Amino acid sequence: MKPYLSVIIPAYNEAKRLPLTLIDIDKHLSKADFSYEIIVVNDGSKDGTAEIVNRFSHLVKNLSLIDNKINHGKGWVVKQGMLESKGNIRLFMDSDNATKKGWKN
Repeated sequence: MKPYLSVIIPAYNEAKRLPLTLIDIDKHLSKADFSYEIIVVNDGSKDGTAEIVNRFSHLVKNLSLIDNKINHGKGWVVKQGMLESKGNIRLFMDSDNATKKGWKN
């Protein structure tokens, strides 16, 4: 089934920040009345970012990883995530979860 919303998260050396962000996004979106996917685009991280996403894929609904082995830059990986996502609506957010400030609990 094609998701309604795609959330793209570009990530470079974000192994420490990603776990809480992924859990928080899933917590909020799992209450929604629409389907979604969460795509982390690893930008050649050296700190285990890809491994974190793989570990959380069993806990976070519809989580996937695009794993670039070399660094291309934020704009490049955002574009890559947008082009590979399937949602009718697509957004990107940073892994520091700054977007959370606008969410209502």
